[in-house]
Amino acid sequence: MTDDPQTLDQALCSWAEKTPDKTFIRAYEGNFTFSESQSIVRNLAGFLRKKGLSPGDTVCLLLPRRPELIFSFLAASSIKVLACPINYLESAGHIEQMITSLKPAAIIMDESTVQPEVRTFIQAYKAPAIAVQKTPEHPEATPWLTCIEHPPCPPLAQQPEDGAYLNFTTGSSGFPKGAVCTHAHLYWNTRSAVETFQMTADDVHLCMFASFSHPHELFCRALYTGASLVLLAEISPKAIAKTLIRHRVTCMMGLAVMYKMIGHHCKKLTFPCLRIAESGGMVTDQEIHNNFLNAFGIPILSVWGSTETTGIALANTPDQYRTDGSMGKPCPYYQVRLVDEEGKEIAAGETGELIFSGPAVFSGYHNSTEFPGREGWYYSGDLAQKDEEGFFRFIERKNGMIKVAGLKVYPLQVELVLQQHPAVKEVAVIGVTEKRRGCVPKAFITPEENTVLDMEELESYCRQRLASYMVPREIQLVEALPKIGSGKINKKMLLANPEFPLPAPAL
Repeated sequence: MTDDPQTLDQALCSWAEKTPDKTFIRAYEGNFTFSESQSIVRNLAGFLRKKGLSPGDTVCLLLPRRPELIFSFLAASSIKVLACPINYLESAGHIEQMITSLKPAAIIMDESTVQPEVRTFIQAYKAPAIAVQKTPEHPEATPWLTCIEHPPCPPLAQQPEDGAYLNFTTGSSGFPKGAVCTHAHLYWNTRSAVETFQMTADDVHLCMFASFSHPHELFCRALYTGASLVLLAEISPKAIAKTLIRHRVTCMMGLAVMYKMIGHHCKKLTFPCLRIAESGGMVTDQEIHNNFLNAFGIPILSVWGSTETTGIALANTPDQYRTDGSMGKPCPYYQVRLVDEEGKEIAAGETGELIFSGPAVFSGYHNSTEFPGREGWYYSGDLAQKDEEGFFRFIERKNGMIKVAGLKVYPLQVELVLQQHPAVKEVAVIGVTEKRRGCVPKAFITPEENTVLDMEELESYCRQRLASYMVPREIQLVEALPKIGSGKINKKMLLANPEFPLPAPAL
């Protein structure tokens, strides 16, 4: 990477000139070199400009993990238009509200993944629409191939401080907010990860995050280092394993549940090229770490990042890592502190709020004066502890803590204990109102397949491992827990409806 921040387009131009024939993107839809990618980006930018898009406009992207997502992202930013990836898995009402709020000058979608109600709404919205997978229901949408055959448009003059896209929060604590992510933010976050994991142009990257959850993670590391990336639409143990072997993947990023599946279903395989296995988005417990390390000889490197930090800001590294769920140490170019309610730094071993500063930390939300911070520090709302060696451990969201008769209970503490039970597949713990204690823990559990949970035995299991006030006063078995787009459990839905009407598992 260069010493000074590059825009996305500058990075693409650089590698299209240095290594035009090197494959940049590998996908089911085909392989694309840096030169081919640049040509597609230029042509799409020309089409968007012809449709009247100007600097400062927004373009909504309702696209899964496929090359068109990356090309759309790069084309928009090259003409100073803010790309806005939207969670197409959300309810039609939510998507319509997002589009109405953003007022996009164009919409690029994969019609095969967009709900019929949303297609109808987009058709009535009247902004130019581009369809990657066109269906008869939206005849006015321009086919993708028509757009990328348009005469090219050169990039507009850009500065690293210009906005590149809106990186949306998960919405787990309210309606999603769009953090304005600049080219400089992307550069410094990527450079931080590259230095943390010693990434080079020889790497092959596989990132399995959702296309609307930190979408730059899909391509930025490959783009800025001149490496290759692999897009995988299907997330299953066999598909992941096959991709790792076939494409000789060296670096992958996924969620704890993905590593759990791989460790369980692919023990007899080897991944000779894999050297970096990042796990983010949720805590990766000790059992998942041990099973993966024992099966493949590769440690899972837990990381922590947020929309507001533009990606990972804490990480375990190949030479310094923990398998106990620790988030790791601060990455280069990030300053990290733990503070109390008054903003004063606390000692090792105490619980405080994580705050961040650095060139990759955002400075505001789109069309909003709100900024959760002070004096240049972003206050994350996450509670954590730091040990004597400088490793950070996530405790709980600040607003997720439960007070049982005045005593603090962190749901994650209870969840980690329950996850160790052999019959528990997934678990989520929330606080529910109770007259005598004010609030008590309630656990939602998805059992492992072909198992029957003995509730008395499970309560006894908890009492042997937790203080009495931490033991869930109620346990509800469910077929599956609700998820948000990033794969995290949607606790907002559980808190809004603690009775959670999904059916119980068949016994």
